[in-house]
Amino acid sequence: MDIHQLEHFLAVVDEGTFTRAAGKMCRTQPAVSQSIKKLEDELGTALFERDTHDLTLTDAGKHLVGYARRMIQLRDEAVRSVGELRELSAGTLAIASHETAALYLLPGPLRKYAQQFPEVRVGVSRSPLDEIPRRVLDREVDLGFVTEDPGTPDLASLQMYSDELVLIASPGHPLITRKVVRIGDLGSEHFVIHHLCATSVRRILQVFDQHHTPFRVVAELWSFENIKDFVEQDIGLAIVPRVTVLQELRTGLLVEVPVAGLQIPRRTLLLFRDRYVSDAARGLLNIVSTFDWSRWHAEKTVGIGAESRALRTG
Repeated sequence: MDIHQLEHFLAVVDEGTFTRAAGKMCRTQPAVSQSIKKLEDELGTALFERDTHDLTLTDAGKHLVGYARRMIQLRDEAVRSVGELRELSAGTLAIASHETAALYLLPGPLRKYAQQFPEVRVGVSRSPLDEIPRRVLDREVDLGFVTEDPGTPDLASLQMYSDELVLIASPGHPLITRKVVRIGDLGSEHFVIHHLCATSVRRILQVFDQHHTPFRVVAELWSFENIKDFVEQDIGLAIVPRVTVLQELRTGLLVEVPVAGLQIPRRTLLLFRDRYVSDAARGLLNIVSTFDWSRWHAEKTVGIGAESRALRTG
């Protein structure tokens, strides 16, 4: 039994004759008759009474009508549903992200994604960096944000953003008045660090070790917002991704201190399964691959400037 046989059967039921059914289905009358005959052979029973003047359903034919209509309806629903997914007018997109990407990078592309595909439901969950590749591999999520390519054969990555770690201080810190700051000058300073950014902290420690300089930690915090608050209050310095402090640098709440010898790049990669990418995930990948970060940062700057003016005039 195939779906076309059921379509031919219902056409005969609805039209009342094989000839009109054939016209409706754009088939010849013998082709429709043969299709019905094959269906009857597979079921092992006649569906129409053929010894009467009028075309009449047998008991088996009457019984099949309801099932046939439901099967055709399910077929149509399945085709429509898959079509909606391909057109991204339905579906879901699950993303695993670390803090930097979720708070400071994802909103830009995601705003554009929501404008293009408003019916796709997006879920973003925060995960430790070392767990994200496994979650993508295990299909817990469609995409994952990481800072290093895990080198797993079944995973591929797309570079989303290129950044670097920078030293930040409060506007009143003595270091900001110095013309040149070197790693060795930081040995007596105290730092606040992010307890979930083990990779970045490890790279910072390597740089300080290379310069035979101690790295003194005064506080270990759980978010970059906490870190920025501690630095603003002169509790310590911090070395963080520049993207996390763009607003504070522009408004003067924090100051970036250039340090000779402190060059630590930090990439953000979008991780996905190499062999299968859902249409919803591919939509975001396409947006990220062409996203204008300069324009996005400029728009945010305009917003910050307007807010500052409003506060001054208010």
